[in-house]
Amino acid sequence: MGASPDDAASTPTLAECLDAPAAGDARQRLLDVLQEEMRGCQRCVGAGFVSVARPVFRGNARQRVMVVGQAPAPFMAERPAPFSGASGKVLRSWFARAGVAPETFDERVYLTSLTKCFPGKSASGKGDRAPSTAEISLCRNHLEREVALVRPAVLVTLGRVAATAFVGRDPLAALVGTRHQVEVADQRLVVIPLPHPSGVSHWLNDAAHRSLVERGLELLADEVRRLA
Repeated sequence: MGASPDDAASTPTLAECLDAPAAGDARQRLLDVLQEEMRGCQRCVGAGFVSVARPVFRGNARQRVMVVGQAPAPFMAERPAPFSGASGKVLRSWFARAGVAPETFDERVYLTSLTKCFPGKSASGKGDRAPSTAEISLCRNHLEREVALVRPAVLVTLGRVAATAFVGRDPLAALVGTRHQVEVADQRLVVIPLPHPSGVSHWLNDAAHRSLVERGLELLADEVRRLA
């Protein structure tokens, strides 16, 4: 089992992450410890939100682009690998249009989410349950430390819940196709909201919404070119 999230002696605090040297090796060592902590995290199990913790994320401290989703899908928890199904293919095709070739996607993009574990099915049985505010709060310190150590120049949110966590509660149609300067964990970074690439979502069925995605990908392409 990984380190306890409350074991301050063995896991980096947010302050320690913020103070980490700019050199990638130093940040990577701290990120390795943080990721081991996240793998062993039992916060949501202890709070009764999930019965089993199966955290899903992937990346290293050298990646300049971070993708933040809402929560992993159930099959991701079984593998575990973020965005490894049909939604991952769509996501990679979007990034390819923005200048990140599919064969370089995994080495260039850090993948994580507001909550690291699959929250379960919705009460109706149709679709997945959105993580609650309390669950997002329990995972917030993980995400803040990821941002502090990876130090991405660009953060791409997927879906309304993830966008709300960074740029406010406007409808997704008002956010997709826009670019924001946001401070997260003392890091000033660009946030570009996109819809979730899941085929379950009907949001992309609207032609006007697809036009917004095109605009969002143009903005992402601008940022990718700046990183080249």
